[in-house]
Amino acid sequence: MPKTSTRTAPGDDSQSIGGTRAIRRTCLVLREVGAAANRGASLPDLVAATGMPKSSVHRYLDVLVQEGFIERDAQSQTYRLGARIVSLASNETPLLVLRARPYLERLRDRFDETVNLGILSGDSIVYLDIIESPKTVRLAARVGDRDMVHATALGKAVAAALPEAEVRSLLQRTGLPRRTANTITRVADFMSHLDLVRRHGFAVDDQENDVEGRCVALAIPGPRVQYAISVSGITSRFPMSKTAEVAREMREIISELAEHSMPPIKAYP
Repeated sequence: MPKTSTRTAPGDDSQSIGGTRAIRRTCLVLREVGAAANRGASLPDLVAATGMPKSSVHRYLDVLVQEGFIERDAQSQTYRLGARIVSLASNETPLLVLRARPYLERLRDRFDETVNLGILSGDSIVYLDIIESPKTVRLAARVGDRDMVHATALGKAVAAALPEAEVRSLLQRTGLPRRTANTITRVADFMSHLDLVRRHGFAVDDQENDVEGRCVALAIPGPRVQYAISVSGITSRFPMSKTAEVAREMREIISELAEHSMPPIKAYP
């Protein structure tokens, strides 16, 4: 007597949600969201890219959002990679965080100020590593903290390397809220400011995110720029006249880091 079998309809994961196919499809959704970079991927985009039924894609997205691997922008109805992905990357020994740490420590020791490694995740800068200044009074965030692109040197350094349309789209989603009297709050002014960043080769946050803070940042070159390193200090110890010197040292550090790193890190030309 033939055995009874239950066929699973094409595209239906109800019988295989715990199996290999579900894992592969989860990875496929993550890859497609990641490929959309910072513009975000809509549900129709993901259905078209994966070839899966809308109900299945939506189910995978719901779980990934709950677990923090994907973030959903309620206003634009799009999905981006979430902070949990960044957190996992920062704890993997072969990746950038551990490779960069000795170089960040050298920068800290050179200037006695806090050094930060950040990444553009979604529409925010996320701090991957922080080497704090030995000074009693210092500027320091915490690993995993988020800051806005328009008010930080890290954010400006990354934004200056992105296509203009992508930056404008990001700013439309986030706005440019005022953090201090020096914060740039108009899109046109910010885009003009990015031209200065490109000309100078580094970004400065001059009391724009914190009334007592000044920060210099350089993006880490790569096929797609998303990482940056910054040195931050209080204004009384970190005058504007010192920013070019700090930027030169950071450029050398990034070039040395590139020599001992796997892609996507590249040296400055």
